[in-house]
Amino acid sequence: MSVALPRQVDYEKGAPAVPPNSKSHDVVIRSSNGNTFGENQTIVFDLNTSGMIDSQSIYIRYKYAFTNLVAAQMLGVPAYTPFQRLALFAGSTQLESISNYNQVENLVATLGLSVSERYGLASAYGFFNSTSTPTLADLNGRVLIENETGSFSAPLHCMLTNCDKYIPAFALPQFRVELTTDVLSAMFRNDVVATPTGMVLSNLELCYRQIDLGAEVEAVVRASGMAHIKTHSFMNSASLLGASAVGQNSLVFNTRLSSIKSLFLLGTNNQTDSNGKFDSVDITKSNGSYSFNIAGTNYPQQPLNTSLNKAGVLMALRQSVGSIFDRTNSVAISAVEFNRLDGQATTLAEPGCFIPSVDTEIIDSDFILSGVSSANSAITATIQLGTATTDAHNMALVIAYDGILECDFNQGMVSVKI
Repeated sequence: MSVALPRQVDYEKGAPAVPPNSKSHDVVIRSSNGNTFGENQTIVFDLNTSGMIDSQSIYIRYKYAFTNLVAAQMLGVPAYTPFQRLALFAGSTQLESISNYNQVENLVATLGLSVSERYGLASAYGFFNSTSTPTLADLNGRVLIENETGSFSAPLHCMLTNCDKYIPAFALPQFRVELTTDVLSAMFRNDVVATPTGMVLSNLELCYRQIDLGAEVEAVVRASGMAHIKTHSFMNSASLLGASAVGQNSLVFNTRLSSIKSLFLLGTNNQTDSNGKFDSVDITKSNGSYSFNIAGTNYPQQPLNTSLNKAGVLMALRQSVGSIFDRTNSVAISAVEFNRLDGQATTLAEPGCFIPSVDTEIIDSDFILSGVSSANSAITATIQLGTATTDAHNMALVIAYDGILECDFNQGMVSVKI
């Protein structure tokens, strides 16, 4: 009789060895279009066209120098704050462009890094700036010393870095990553101390791990003709909601995607005493609701009601980034940050982090496309306001979506299906 052995005692089943002469090494790519950069400039990184790229090893590192008064307050996640746009190219084909990239990365860090991770990575991400021990409130933004210089480093989140397999760079057009810098007025609070008058980014490097498995493996990959690599990324669009808005307000985002995993609505602050696009406040003032509509279906079925079950908004947010039963799925949002309302002033240490969101993934599985489609209709965010808004808000909709890199090895081409 045949007995199936548990994997813990199945000693016959071994993993095959890597091909002979395989190797890996760390690659450092310097910006190809200059050595120093300031406001409103584009930084270009041209990746190698050999070996395979370990997509989940890609990060940037750079030096910075600001011309500033003491105590200038840098918003968001300082390592990402200088970059307002990321674009990814394969040869001459643009695969994606993420606007307000620093805002997206601030959201990713808020939802993806626990408090302990923000504490442990503070030196790389740029949180806090003192010789004393930081408190929990110090893990947002950065207070600069006068004419501060230093260095930051952080992973990049985009379609290239979120692939579930190695990227065969040897058989595809050259990949290029472009980062466009923001203006200083959008990077710093201007109601506390004067905005810095100058910024110089230097020694910019994009780093990743390159895998070489030998000519035989590369020949097999080329002979396969066509391959599909699953990936995911973020898209960011915005709509203005004016002051004194009341009742039902529908914001239309004309974004067409085949597989939407999650939606995040950011009610940013336009007032002077705020963190600008790095805030997200409850514009209903705890007296209204949020919901989304895609192709005639409401998400969630019952709107997120801030008057009856505001705490449920936080649980829905946690579900939008993973399982609510996952102990490693923790968001770095304090009660003060979550309860920030329209009309309230926010601080650098305690920004607004009220984020209505919904999980739109149909099934959590290995399917290439597992989310809902907006290919045939726009996305509508419906906000019911029982109390009129005090301030105007740029309502940013950040969409997490699935994508497919379609690699044609015969033609040496790559395209993206979203």
